[in-house]
Amino acid sequence: MGNPAEERDVFTGFLAAMPAFAGSPVTDWRQPAQDPPDVEADLADGRTVGIELTSWLDESQIGREKKVEIMETSFRDAIQPEPPNETERIFLVWLAPKRRIMPADRTAFRAELLALMEAIDRDWESIPWSDSPQGFDWKDFTKYPNLEKHLNSLDIHLRRAAVASTMRKGGLHWLTFPARGGAYSPDWMVDALVECVSAKTTKYSSKPSGAAEFYLLVHYDKGFVYNTPVLGIDFGYAEAVKAAAAQISGAVGVFDKILVFVPVAQGPQVFQLHP
Repeated sequence: MGNPAEERDVFTGFLAAMPAFAGSPVTDWRQPAQDPPDVEADLADGRTVGIELTSWLDESQIGREKKVEIMETSFRDAIQPEPPNETERIFLVWLAPKRRIMPADRTAFRAELLALMEAIDRDWESIPWSDSPQGFDWKDFTKYPNLEKHLNSLDIHLRRAAVASTMRKGGLHWLTFPARGGAYSPDWMVDALVECVSAKTTKYSSKPSGAAEFYLLVHYDKGFVYNTPVLGIDFGYAEAVKAAAAQISGAVGVFDKILVFVPVAQGPQVFQLHP
């Protein structure tokens, strides 16, 4: 079972982007108690269309990303209230977590982290590699047991006179994490689209009772946050849907139409995967 509130929001956005998706205006729609479908839509021409919703996700990726998100959130919560950066030498600090911070450790972690920042800033001249433009690692938490418990290291970046923006004091978000990223292929999300469609086409053997037609609506939302990008060089959402359609090759089960709704692009877009 999906989340009815999320499904309502998805279908509302989709209907605004493509009001005549079934070839006739929608006069009314609802979320029936039985499943399928997730949505029933009454059309001006007298038909009732059932719509099943599914999310375009790579589940293996989302599991990994959520673990990282939970970990980082525990550190951000511990640092609150976030202190402004009033140090003389430190511009930015990237944290390398070892484990989650539980609520009981938050106060001690924050106090020790700020004490260490003050000590590093004070002893800057005696720290090897402190003036490296690439920053330097800090792994000595001997005097800070709570930091030792929760951190592998700190990656500390200095204020640079040649870069004016690094010299301004009082900024926030200086105790943070490096951006996640790396090499990827848009093919990964094409495969994910094929898998989520195939999961639905193999699940249902008949159309919902009372539905003249049965549609599958694939929506891309959480994938934008948790998965590698769909976009590549000369490759976008339209190309991904076309590539997925070629792999599926008409194996669409009981669905009369398969649509892909992308609300995170430059203006909501709807692509027809089948027919």
